[in-house]
Amino acid sequence: MKYSNSKYKLQLIATGAAIASFFFIGCSSESQEHASADHGHSHEGEDAHDHEGEEAHHDDQEKKEGGPNGGRIITSVDPRVEFLINDDRSVQLTFLDDESHAVAPSGQVISLISGDRSNPTMIAFIPKGNALVSTQSLPEGNAVPVVLQIKSSPSAETIREKFNANLSECPTCEYQEYACVCGHDDH
Repeated sequence: MKYSNSKYKLQLIATGAAIASFFFIGCSSESQEHASADHGHSHEGEDAHDHEGEEAHHDDQEKKEGGPNGGRIITSVDPRVEFLINDDRSVQLTFLDDESHAVAPSGQVISLISGDRSNPTMIAFIPKGNALVSTQSLPEGNAVPVVLQIKSSPSAETIREKFNANLSECPTCEYQEYACVCGHDDH
């Protein structure tokens, strides 16, 4: 296949940017974990301070919505999308309307980078019914880093979602940790 020089440069830049953002996911997730662990007071000597009013503090936070299929809802794009890891470790992306009903994909450009930073796995998607399904499975492991890149159209701005896809069962809600809606990590 023959590429024009400018098209090749653009592809090289896009691939480099995607890989660079993947390498920085560890720093982002560590910062998020640290930030969620500190919510204004120390937990040393739990009996020594009053938790009165903390219920109101947590009620003010926006409640997370669970996906209709048990996946994680991504709200940074329109339409919203449910990120679901199937039993075979394939990823299913279902676009949702305001009532959380599936809507057919309509020209979105999706890519996913996952796995080991020194040997990342690039995953593509194909249409299947009202969803997009990955052409290969996520790498092995119970918690794998994910960089999902979504463009609503080929010429639209890229939206990046970075998170750890933790496949452990949440101890307090019916979802796996990557899709948890109970907010137990926020406490």
